[in-house]
Amino acid sequence: MSENNGGFGAQSEEQEKQYAREARLQYDPEIVKESHNRWNSYTKSQQQFIKEDGSRIYTEIVAQIEAGKQVTHPDVQSILLEWHEHLRYFYEPTLAILEGLGQLYNTSPDFMANFQKMHPDLPAFLETAITHYVDELETAELERMLAEDENTNERASRLSSD
Repeated sequence: MSENNGGFGAQSEEQEKQYAREARLQYDPEIVKESHNRWNSYTKSQQQFIKEDGSRIYTEIVAQIEAGKQVTHPDVQSILLEWHEHLRYFYEPTLAILEGLGQLYNTSPDFMANFQKMHPDLPAFLETAITHYVDELETAELERMLAEDENTNERASRLSSD
């Protein structure tokens, strides 16, 4: 969202205002408002920490690309877990939002240009890696739900056999 430079270079105040206007037009206004409110609730030093943490995350992903690691590699997926947690400084991202961000990173000219400054393959790598990350989260959630259903069925069976 607008207040998060996502680990990119420093943004001018005018760029920040432009990104804020675009975000309000393109994204769920409630999420944009939540992001804006959270960002403004942080002290300047907290904001600096969050920016530096975002930069670190993307730098670590670039290091994984340069090391030749695949998007499914546990090291890459572990960094994406940090990325996911980092987003919570701004809003609570749903799986759909996470997947949409991955796509946006590889289709939005602004995101692509900024990510390509870090590494030419970063936008496509992020999209594929985030898609895998979300798929894994969805699979884990389905497995959890199936296990709950199985436990419920077992309890019901025990009750009916008495």
